Amino acid sequence: MKPGVAYITVQQFCAFHQCETVIIEELLDHGIFEVQQQNSEILLIPEHQVPRIERALRLRNDLGVNAPGIDIILRLVERIERRSGDIDDL
Repeated sequence: MKPGVAYITVQQFCAFHQCETVIIEELLDHGIFEVQQQNSEILLIPEHQVPRIERALRLRNDLGVNAPGIDIILRLVERIERRSGDIDDL
């Protein structure tokens, strides 16, 4: 774990957002975000990754986009945001 970075567990994230851990694991398997592993079973989400996961959940739940599609969309949105800085949250 990196010093000075706040983390939450996948279980805490899922409890707050009322989603199944399998959904988060699917997003993780597709490289949509990164986690740190503590011990052998506890997955920790760095604080800066939380908005990306929330955005991915909205794409999945509100629009029915699958994990590969979410990955593509998030990469494109981030590229546009870097160029313009004017994109609102999805």
